[in-house]
Amino acid sequence: MIDFRYHLVSLVAVFLALAVGIVLGAGPLKDPIGATLTQSVQQLRNDRDALNQQLKTAQAGLDSRDAFITEMEHGLVADQLGGRSVVLVTLPGADVDAVKPLTQAIIDAGGKVTGRIDVQNGWVDPGSRAAREQAVRTITASLGGDTGTTASPSQPTPQASTATGTASSFADAAQLLARAVVTTELSSSEKSDAAEKTVLDGLGRAGLIEVNGDTPGRATQAVLLVPGVAQLVHGAAPSPTPTVSVDPAMPWLALASALDAASTGTVVVGPASSAATGGVLAAVRAQPQLASTLSTVDTGGTPMGDVTTVFALREQQLGEAGNYGFADGASAPVPSAAAGGS
Repeated sequence: MIDFRYHLVSLVAVFLALAVGIVLGAGPLKDPIGATLTQSVQQLRNDRDALNQQLKTAQAGLDSRDAFITEMEHGLVADQLGGRSVVLVTLPGADVDAVKPLTQAIIDAGGKVTGRIDVQNGWVDPGSRAAREQAVRTITASLGGDTGTTASPSQPTPQASTATGTASSFADAAQLLARAVVTTELSSSEKSDAAEKTVLDGLGRAGLIEVNGDTPGRATQAVLLVPGVAQLVHGAAPSPTPTVSVDPAMPWLALASALDAASTGTVVVGPASSAATGGVLAAVRAQPQLASTLSTVDTGGTPMGDVTTVFALREQQLGEAGNYGFADGASAPVPSAAAGGS
């Protein structure tokens, strides 16, 4: 009986409190509460409108900046590249819409884009490992065992600290691709040979690359276009008990290193997010030896990024390197030395 009375009193107290709240809310407290809520809602609306206006103003400023740089681009980059040839290599997830304006900037700078190679997800997909390694062995054998490029002692390939067959196959594939698309000899620029066709055909059949357009001649410089973190493709998920632990960025570091070692200069370009944790630019900039030999640009996909990439290519011709943009690891917005030409 005591338990029943306790519950009964509790229920009565709850309903009584509810009734009192309704009476007060509909009576003497109605106007103050309503006014306070109305003021709070209006303030939130005002804050929202102010933030929207700030966002529109900032976007208009960015659009005006891009329009200005686009108008001035030809004069800014004129004669920077001195007739040198450049090959574009895109990673899975890279912004392909950025290719056309970048190509035009290189042409405006007096350079020539020999072609474009789109690296496929099969390059890093664990499920494609067997096909990748078989393709590398077959192509290497057809070339007589000579891939035509070796890593420079001053810029060891990133797989050196991971002595696994997987890491080695990434490095071998990277060196094969570099052999096919770039050269350090100006006299060989834009020329194709049987070895180049063998490599590109073999890597293509294995699903590792796609040649966009005609087979390119070998260029003296390379631009490696990388994706933002959200678009970065690491490959398929590993098995529950993987036997090999591979750094997701390692294949791309090996490719960047091989392109740089086999050419007269390489620039790695991506959006700002690619310089954030987990991005390819962040991984490159975290490798002191690699970052000291090639250049990076984190404003990819913008007119500013196109101009900066041209200046970085010029900088590479002068035997210098740097990290440019505004994201983590950037040392300056643009390469000041290259902008003046020589």
